[in-house]
Amino acid sequence: MPVRKVWVDVLTPKQILFFKPVIDLLKKKNFEVLATSRHYREVEPLAEMHGFDLTYVGERKGEERDLQLKASLERQHNLLPLVESFGPDVSVSVASADCARISFGLGFKHIAVNDSPHSLVAGKLSLPLSHHLLTPWVIPYSAWGVFGMTRRSITRYRALDPAAWLKRLHEGNLDLTLDKTRKTIVVRLEESYAPYMRGTSKSWGDTVLGRLGEDFKDCNLVALCRYEEQLQSIKERYGETFIIPDQVIDGTALLKVTDVFVGMGGTMSTEAALQGVPTISAFQGDLYTERYLISKGLLARARDARTISRLVRRYMSKNYRPAFSRRAKMLLDWMEDPAQRVADFLMNLPA
Repeated sequence: MPVRKVWVDVLTPKQILFFKPVIDLLKKKNFEVLATSRHYREVEPLAEMHGFDLTYVGERKGEERDLQLKASLERQHNLLPLVESFGPDVSVSVASADCARISFGLGFKHIAVNDSPHSLVAGKLSLPLSHHLLTPWVIPYSAWGVFGMTRRSITRYRALDPAAWLKRLHEGNLDLTLDKTRKTIVVRLEESYAPYMRGTSKSWGDTVLGRLGEDFKDCNLVALCRYEEQLQSIKERYGETFIIPDQVIDGTALLKVTDVFVGMGGTMSTEAALQGVPTISAFQGDLYTERYLISKGLLARARDARTISRLVRRYMSKNYRPAFSRRAKMLLDWMEDPAQRVADFLMNLPA
C-alpha cells in the first residue's frame, strides 16, 4: 500500500524554503500533510511570509545543553498525541530528533533530507533512527558512516539544497530601505546555539563586523542575526555602522540587491553563490558544499578578517559580478530540482 499521509517537521528558516515546495507537490497529488514546527524567532515570520501553514509545538531554547534537552523532551510529549491523531504513513525532516524518535516509537518510517554531516549531534539523534537519507551528490557516502547510514540507505540528488527554491518564481519583497547610490555588503551571523559551534571562537563575528565597519564606511552594511540575544548584542555594538533589521528579512530578495555576501553559516552562502552574488565564507569549519562551490569559482573561503576585507574590496569591482552571474546560472540550470526528487521519493515509498 503506498504512502498517503506525510508528517513533515520543519525547524529552521532553510527548512521553510526547502519543504514548502515539497509539500505543495505532495498536496497536488492529494496527499495529506501534517506540517509542524517550533516557536523560533526566524521561522514564524518567514513561514507567514511564504504562506506556509505550520502547527507550532514547543520552542527552541538557548545554547545550554540541559535547556535544549528539556525543551526536546517536552516537545516530544506534546507532539505525540497530535501525530497519533493524524496517523502518518511516513515522516520527513532534516535532522529532527523529535520527529525521528516519535516515528521510530510509533512504528512508521522517518526519511531524512540532510546536507550537514558536520552537524554531529543532530545527526546522531536522528539518522540512526531513519529509514533512508536523501542528500546532495557532492557529499560522499562515507561522510554518513558515522551515523550508521550505508550506501543502500542513501539516495543522492544532483543539486544543492537552495536549488529547491531558486528554481521557482520568487514573489517576496525586500522590506528594507537601502541607499541605492551605495554598494551593499551583507553579513549573515553564525548559528551560535548549534552544538557544532561549541569550541569555536565566540568573538569571530565581532572581529569580522568590526573590520568591515572600519574598512567600508561608504557602503550599506547589513548584518542578519539569528536569535533575539544575538540581535540585541550586535545592535548595541554595531548599530551605528550596520543596518541590523529587527524583523526577519526575505533573504532571497535581499541577495538580489547585494554586491558581496559574507556568510558564517552554510545555507545562505550557497544560496548567494547560486544567485551569482560574489560570496565569501567565514564559516568556522569545513563543508562539502563549500568545497564544491570553491571548485566552481563561485565562493571563496577566508579564515581571517584581513582576507575577508581584501576579498570584499576585490569583488566590488565591476569586473567580477557578470562572471559570477554567468557561472551561477549555468550551474543552477544544470542542477535537478531537489524538492521534486524528495516529493517523488515520498510518493513512491511503500507504507
